[in-house]
Amino acid sequence: MAFQTRITRARFVLGPFTSEDMETIGNVLVDKISTRIGKGLNVSDTPAKPLKPGRNGRKGYPDYKAARGLQPIRDWFWTGRTMRSLKVKSASENRAVIGFVDPRADRVAHANNRREKQFGISPTDRAALTAIVRAMLRRVRSIVQFKRVA
Repeated sequence: MAFQTRITRARFVLGPFTSEDMETIGNVLVDKISTRIGKGLNVSDTPAKPLKPGRNGRKGYPDYKAARGLQPIRDWFWTGRTMRSLKVKSASENRAVIGFVDPRADRVAHANNRREKQFGISPTDRAALTAIVRAMLRRVRSIVQFKRVA
């Protein structure tokens, strides 16, 4: 089942963005956050804590990930279910809400984020967000000039 973003519309739009514009902005942010988490970086754009190795001669989580051909870093990928469920949940003229649409993936992300905050807006994510907002403003902004007639 494909997830469909819930788009709400106001009767009168006073802001410069439509619901579809906010969905686009949200999707750009989702892409930046998922790419950053995939690289194993936290919200400070620094490498995330290493995964705990096995003890007493037993294999640990990094060993299991490496055996499956995955990176042995904290990147929230095992099956891919968690990061695949990161979507724009809703969008309106005022805001876009991003999050995990799968309840199980939401619990996993919440637990991982309590260990170390990786889901959030980092400084590079904020720069990308600012860039897309400015680009959208340049694209949709209409400047109205008022002149005083003497």
